[in-house]
Amino acid sequence: MRVLEDSEIIKNKVILHKNDEKILALLCFNIRLPLSKIAKLLRLSRQSVEYRIKVMQRHHLIAGSRAVINIKKIGYQSYHFFLTMQNTSSEKTFIELCKNHLSVNALISYSGKFNYEVSIMEKNPNAALIKLLSLIKGLEVADIMPTILLENIKSSVLPSLQEPKLSSLKYIRNDPSFVKQFFAQQQNYIPDDKDLELLYQLSQNAQLTLSDLGNKIKLTNDAVAYRIKKLVRAGYILEFRPVIDYAVLGLSIQAVLLKVRNRTPELDTQFHAHIKQNTSVVWATSLFGNWDYLIYLLHERQEEIHSFIESLKDKLSNNFSSYDILFAYKEHKYSYMTEAMRKG
Repeated sequence: MRVLEDSEIIKNKVILHKNDEKILALLCFNIRLPLSKIAKLLRLSRQSVEYRIKVMQRHHLIAGSRAVINIKKIGYQSYHFFLTMQNTSSEKTFIELCKNHLSVNALISYSGKFNYEVSIMEKNPNAALIKLLSLIKGLEVADIMPTILLENIKSSVLPSLQEPKLSSLKYIRNDPSFVKQFFAQQQNYIPDDKDLELLYQLSQNAQLTLSDLGNKIKLTNDAVAYRIKKLVRAGYILEFRPVIDYAVLGLSIQAVLLKVRNRTPELDTQFHAHIKQNTSVVWATSLFGNWDYLIYLLHERQEEIHSFIESLKDKLSNNFSSYDILFAYKEHKYSYMTEAMRKG
């Protein structure tokens, strides 16, 4: 997901060289990969890799890191609400309330039919609705559209990058990236309160060392490593990924809400295949609500949005019904786990 929180930061467009792209592709695969392993894979010196990553960070291209958490495994669901506020006073209050709310994991500002998209992580729709109503109490809201995320279709960081060759990544001694566990057969594991705290900390910063994590949750390094291995193998941790500021690459992100006619499993399969191979789609999910799909589209020029919509019309043919485009211009908050989930 993009990051535009620090709008005051002066950003110059960064041109990635071939080795930069290769390094970034490996970091997108797993931000915890050791520098020595990246250097060996790309036949570069460790110092060169470290320098190039520091340059990316200095230019705010890499703006942080997050662990992607499978919230369904801990009994939660993501509920997205699209809203239009009637005045700037209500907007300012709503933004501050969302930023500080323990159950809100994301808030994005749009220009278009809706002003905001807020994501609330809760155990059921009623609980999410109660949280939303508490957020907008006393505010002047012109329109609200609730949606429930059903199935994740695609989730990528920079889909245009060539995927790295992963054959030798399974064999890293004392591996801080836990790559081997991601490839291993899934195991059952029931997390306790310490595990939930560990998940939360990694969801905020995926590059915390074992020592940092141990200090935060009062465990030894070996105990932390053991728990992370279990959480990865059981499917609670899906990825360790960088936070990319797309604006530094001269890219923008837009949300496309799509409705189809005669939705069937066959149509879903066809649509999923089309979305997965499209190098402009960062994230896509099927929805329950007024719309069938939500797609986050990465682009450099407005014509690319038009081309994407035309490709959907061509692929879906008579099943294409309608769409709406929301132009994202600021991300106020985004993480893969909320503070309220720390205690289960």
